[in-house]
Amino acid sequence: MSPVTPAFVAYPRGPRYAAIGFSLVLVVGAITAFIALGADVRSKFTVIQVITLVIFLIVMVTFMFALGFSSIRVEPAGLWFRNGLRTHVLPWSDVGEIRFAAGSPWPHVVLRGVSAEGDHDTVMLMGIQGSDKAYAQAQYEALLVAIAVAVAAARLKREQSRGSMDR
Repeated sequence: MSPVTPAFVAYPRGPRYAAIGFSLVLVVGAITAFIALGADVRSKFTVIQVITLVIFLIVMVTFMFALGFSSIRVEPAGLWFRNGLRTHVLPWSDVGEIRFAAGSPWPHVVLRGVSAEGDHDTVMLMGIQGSDKAYAQAQYEALLVAIAVAVAAARLKREQSRGSMDR
């Protein structure tokens, strides 16, 4: 069993609740408005127009949920995080300093190693949203502690494996 399990998970509260609430309002509102138009007006809609409305709703809900369901996990091998629709995994060797300045919308990881090549020297961690205020600060502090524990455990595991190879 690994000494570190993904016990730390951060996700935004406010944006998640907003995504759920606004999505419900948007979908229920669109359906209610379509029904309220009456059969004579609804019959004038073409299939393409209805499909366009449905695609618009799907896109809007997808983007709201992508932001609201962003998250961060500390795992034994590295930092796992989902920003919007994209999932990233950074090995501990590529994770540098984590910054969360006052007033910032989310923390940033300063990259090092292979991940820091080119113009990409920082990556945002949208799983902690500054709009959550005190909760965001608490999640940031817990993230720093969890990373310190995971990095120490990974270092210990490497040293133990080196020690067993020397025998």
